[in-house]
Amino acid sequence: MSLDFISPKEVLEYIRRGNAVVIDIRSREAFLKGHIPGAVSMPYDTFDEEARILGEYEVLILCCERGSASLFLGRKLSRKGFHVLSIGGGMDAWRGPMVYGDAL
Repeated sequence: MSLDFISPKEVLEYIRRGNAVVIDIRSREAFLKGHIPGAVSMPYDTFDEEARILGEYEVLILCCERGSASLFLGRKLSRKGFHVLSIGGGMDAWRGPMVYGDAL
């Protein structure tokens, strides 16, 4: 499939459509300090163990701290046939709403 970049502004529109999931690959501690509403915590280090949910969504939106880890993982997932979007600049660039603590 493909790996494309998405701006932080576009993320909320994808979420509203209901066919995408934001996957936050930062550490669990970083996730709890603040994440995008509706995001699922799947830390990079344990990602493969939790990847069973991926087939449930048409679009995977990956989020990391600055964008590089999600780019690397996104390329891997894209080669496996997933449509992947990587948030350009990661959480460092995110200026939208945040959820703090354990959600979902």
